Amino acid sequence: MKRRAFTLFPALAPLVVALGCSAPAATTEATAGVQEQNEDAPFDLMHTVPECHHDGHARTWCDHTDVPALALASGMEARINTLIDRAVDPAKSKIEIAYFSFSDKGVFNKLCDKGKAGFPIEGFFDQSYRTQLPAQLASQCQGPSGNNVKVHFLGQLSDVPYVWRLHHNKFLIVDGGDERSVSVNFSSGNLSSYGVSAHFDHWVLMTSARTSNVVKMHQCVVESLKKAIDPQGTGTDQMVDDPVVYRQTLDACLASQGTLFAAGTSWVENAITKENIAPLFSPDPAGANAAILIENINRVQAGGKIYGAMQHFLHYGIASALRSAVSRGVDVSLVMDDDIITGESEVPGVRGFYDAYLRPSVSGMKMQFLVTNAKEFQLMHNKFLVMEGIDGQKTRVFSGAGHFTDAGLHDNYENFYLSQNDVLSKKYQDLFGYLWPRSATEQQITAAAQPVQGGMP
Repeated sequence: MKRRAFTLFPALAPLVVALGCSAPAATTEATAGVQEQNEDAPFDLMHTVPECHHDGHARTWCDHTDVPALALASGMEARINTLIDRAVDPAKSKIEIAYFSFSDKGVFNKLCDKGKAGFPIEGFFDQSYRTQLPAQLASQCQGPSGNNVKVHFLGQLSDVPYVWRLHHNKFLIVDGGDERSVSVNFSSGNLSSYGVSAHFDHWVLMTSARTSNVVKMHQCVVESLKKAIDPQGTGTDQMVDDPVVYRQTLDACLASQGTLFAAGTSWVENAITKENIAPLFSPDPAGANAAILIENINRVQAGGKIYGAMQHFLHYGIASALRSAVSRGVDVSLVMDDDIITGESEVPGVRGFYDAYLRPSVSGMKMQFLVTNAKEFQLMHNKFLVMEGIDGQKTRVFSGAGHFTDAGLHDNYENFYLSQNDVLSKKYQDLFGYLWPRSATEQQITAAAQPVQGGMP
């Protein structure tokens, strides 16, 4: 069903209060994403701050007219461009970028300037953007050599509706070519104009040595993506990809390049012990990504807390683990998009899954929803889960590009991360603390969307 425009009648009062609709766009909270940043910190996090003011709507409801101010408020575009500027020597620097979509002109212009200056840039995007802005990097932004900017497209549509394989990775790697550590960054959102402004999204920013596990694992991903679109090594873009070749190449590279992945089943714990983070990648035919998350959920003891935000949730195993956590005395809270309640979700089945497995009356979990502008495709697009009380004392975060779906954890090209770092965990705690008070219950949203009896038409 289509969302009704919210009208300020008495039936809406509870939701207006809950979401702070009366607050103007320019509040102190609206600058929550802008903070002092340490460019060389091992871990950092930024998030968007969709704080808008449209009569009759919750303040989390934004449209295209808000984008410039929201991009400035989040500071993401400026920070991303600062990261790209870490590349200082065309002969030694390297910029690698992998995203589903890319439409942000500010970041494009920065990358294009670097390309024209001769810096090596390699990009990977979903095949549905083959004729759009990513392609212009290769066609318009080459340096004097004419071959320093390379752009590839992966993913495959299917004849079956809503069945396809996406290139859904979201990371940016900048090796400055100097004595500084490599900048490794990942996000929940795309490099789109809404992804850095009106969507509810976040970026994690890391720095790590070139010889670190996290850098070497990402380099293996880059090489495997190239192999997936050119299995025979012909040097041509064959307009298709091969997920089996990708995974075989990735596993072989991770084993041969001395990554911690070569340690076998204990590699995740080893990576967290050594570097506070374990990268995980899809396609994952073995199902290891979901199994790792479920294992960590199962280790949260009674009295612990699990909380986070997820746009699309269609994974029975994860839902079952969260429900079991509730049963043993763990407090579980999740923020999702109100599209699930209003019937405007872009993925079929999410409402049915919510009703069957996630609804508070069924699962015991606390569920709330952010009101977004479905007509303009504004999204609650964060994807993270904070787990406090693992083994009774540890706090870990599972986050990354993908949704809690079989497609995200198993089929698509995706990047996920399991981390255990006090600074990063606190930033995720603060992010949830930003989202939860701005969200509403299903009952509040349903009541607000009903036509008012006896009032104006």
